[in-house]
Amino acid sequence: MNRILRFWYLADKKIFLTGLIFFIICFLLQIWRMQSLSASMDQGIFLQILWNGLRGHAFESTLSSQLSTNVVHSGELPSLGYYRFGQHFTPILVIWIPLVAIMNKWALPFIQVLLISLSGLLLYKLARLKLEIRISRMITYSFYLANAVIGPCLGNFTDLCQLPLCFFGLIYGLEKRIKWLVFLSGLLMPMIREDTGVLLVGIAVWLLLRSKGNSIIALFFLVYGASYVLIVTNLIMPLFSDDNSKRFMIENFGQYLEGKSQASSWQVLLSILRQPLILFRELFSPLGRTIRYFAGQGLPLVFIPFISIDSWLLMGLPLLGLLLAQGNPLAINWRYTYLVVPGLFSGAIYWWQLNKQIFALRTFRNLWKGCIILSLIFTITSNPNRTLSWAIPYSINPWVYRQPWMQLEHGNIARQGLRMIPSHSSVSASSSLVPHLASREVIIRFPYHTSYLDRSQLARSVEWIGIDLDEHRRYAHVFDKEWRDLKEVLLTLEDLEASYKPQFVRDGVIILKLNGTLDSKILDEYRNLIDETYLIRSKSGKSLR
Repeated sequence: MNRILRFWYLADKKIFLTGLIFFIICFLLQIWRMQSLSASMDQGIFLQILWNGLRGHAFESTLSSQLSTNVVHSGELPSLGYYRFGQHFTPILVIWIPLVAIMNKWALPFIQVLLISLSGLLLYKLARLKLEIRISRMITYSFYLANAVIGPCLGNFTDLCQLPLCFFGLIYGLEKRIKWLVFLSGLLMPMIREDTGVLLVGIAVWLLLRSKGNSIIALFFLVYGASYVLIVTNLIMPLFSDDNSKRFMIENFGQYLEGKSQASSWQVLLSILRQPLILFRELFSPLGRTIRYFAGQGLPLVFIPFISIDSWLLMGLPLLGLLLAQGNPLAINWRYTYLVVPGLFSGAIYWWQLNKQIFALRTFRNLWKGCIILSLIFTITSNPNRTLSWAIPYSINPWVYRQPWMQLEHGNIARQGLRMIPSHSSVSASSSLVPHLASREVIIRFPYHTSYLDRSQLARSVEWIGIDLDEHRRYAHVFDKEWRDLKEVLLTLEDLEASYKPQFVRDGVIILKLNGTLDSKILDEYRNLIDETYLIRSKSGKSLR
């Protein structure tokens, strides 16, 4: 314990206070997300796979099963006994199971904010090995106020939140020659997700080209990182399901596969290399979104990483993967930014080591401060993952905004209704309700499924259904997708009317029970709510009937 405390000790109280403020603000905003029902299904998936670990079924998830190729493409029902390892291989998450036992649904937002907060402190320690205190502080302030850092931190839990700390730990261990830290960080990095071994390959290439005396370590990381990715994606993940080859490879890299319905990561790599023209096109398409992404990443560091060889070597491979993916998953508030951020900031440190004299220019220092402030402004106005919906409207034209006290009241009402559902019962729920119900064996997302396959592969109807009709109604008149989702909800409710009875109806929250008792007052409230909902028209004036 003393060694750990000494490792994290910072003599610079300003940076420690900055990290503490970042943690407090972001965790409070995560609490807001949960209480206002802004968290969604992805958060529930991670909670369910870890909660199942407490019962000896780690990484099993009926929610993940809904996203499997058997369900999405073949029309099968989601099933018990489905392991998420076929979609994403994330064994390192097992270390958080004890914390889920203690904190339940609050564990995941706590872990995410804590890890990103600690990453900033470790980045500062790394910078101080190479730079004077003022430059080190500025780099750290840039990290804590970067859109690419704040945005995903204020979203649903992502396994990639573990990556910056692991990455900075490896670079710091190399600089300080702390062998246990180097090998622990290097060993764990590919285990974060099946594709994060690519970052280890990037570090290995950087060591071979830019560092002396680390060639043996570099070669080990090169072989380990590359072989881990290839073995896991081509041999281990297919043991659990065909989702990686039949769904994710096709959805992300289908433009290179010439109509194939299945491809391994190795086959995708070969296909990309054989089609340089498509590769070149994907690097810049869509152009506007790509430019905005690069601008968002570089702004808090005054775009220094883009002229830093070290940054390009350290972030180049994961960034290339994002650029080549179909449709480019380039959004500054998405979780994928954590694949790029560690190399971006680490490389900036090494650039400043050779260009310290520029910081002496007062004009440049003011420019840097202005870029950091501008980055924070863009972050706030983008309302990352709707977390700032208490202050930022969801839409300006037409105006869509709900007062924060109304959002909290709605969340309180929803949780009151959810308490009617026993903790052991199977349930289908709207996305916004999933994170509050995911600590159970069977949960699936409404309206897509209300039945599942049990461990004997027999079809079962869920015992309870929780619907946040208010969420589906709120934006239906503004956005076509929300209007289509609302129509699907209403059609599903019509089909379920004979078997599921309303037990709770208030503020747009509906709780249905299979073969439940019927209360005439609640039934009248339910029918009135449905009738009101049918009056909503789409942006183009279409009726829901």
